[in-house]
Amino acid sequence: MIRQSFTKYVSMLGFYVYQFVPIMLLEAIVLWRLKWGGFKICLIDSLMINFASFIGLLLGLGPYITGSGIWGLTLFGTYSIMVEGAFLMLLERHPLKQVWLAVLIANLSSCIMLGIETLFMVPTKG
Repeated sequence: MIRQSFTKYVSMLGFYVYQFVPIMLLEAIVLWRLKWGGFKICLIDSLMINFASFIGLLLGLGPYITGSGIWGLTLFGTYSIMVEGAFLMLLERHPLKQVWLAVLIANLSSCIMLGIETLFMVPTKG
């Protein structure tokens, strides 16, 4: 039982690590296109906010998201928007309206990317 739980945790961790870089790059590009700052600043901010989301997923929310399909993706998007928006608000670099708009658009693009990937990459039974 413990071995099975550990194996599931390790596979979940591998999935999150595999997804971290593409999501970080996509969100950095979105921030850059929204005139958040220079590309280097956008990349650093994207790294920080996605690392904050990643830590939260590892600490407890991950198992609820992994096996839930579209509802898991919705939960992930909601959680990610809350964490990343709060983090960027604490940096106090931009007005609140710009922070939340950037976070919503960046996370919407990430969820679309994950949804498309899930649609085409999940093996079918049969």
